[in-house]
Amino acid sequence: MSKLRVDIIWKHRINSDSSILTPLSIITHNEKENNNEKEVEEDLLIIDDFSNKEKEKEKENKKEKEEEEDLEKEFNNYLQGWSEMLEEETYEFEDNEDEIVHITVDDILYPTIDSNAK
Repeated sequence: MSKLRVDIIWKHRINSDSSILTPLSIITHNEKENNNEKEVEEDLLIIDDFSNKEKEKEKENKKEKEEEEDLEKEFNNYLQGWSEMLEEETYEFEDNEDEIVHITVDDILYPTIDSNAK
């Protein structure tokens, strides 16, 4: 009879939310805490990875902007060189304008008219 009584009391304690700690409840409580700690650590790792990726993206964007600026400067220098060269040619052309020989259409000999043409 006493065994039955102890068994009933034990089942009642397990099923109720009593504050008496049992080895099983201690183990489950510790497992829950460990799982929560692991989840927090995993979340922190995910956050760190995300922040590292964001920093890498910012560095890449900065490098791309610097490269674009360098390309623009290089292209502007190239265009500046061409414009200077064209300006020099126009000055040379203006200096040699007096030497240009004007040819009229009457001065051109056509092979069909020229009897000495072969």
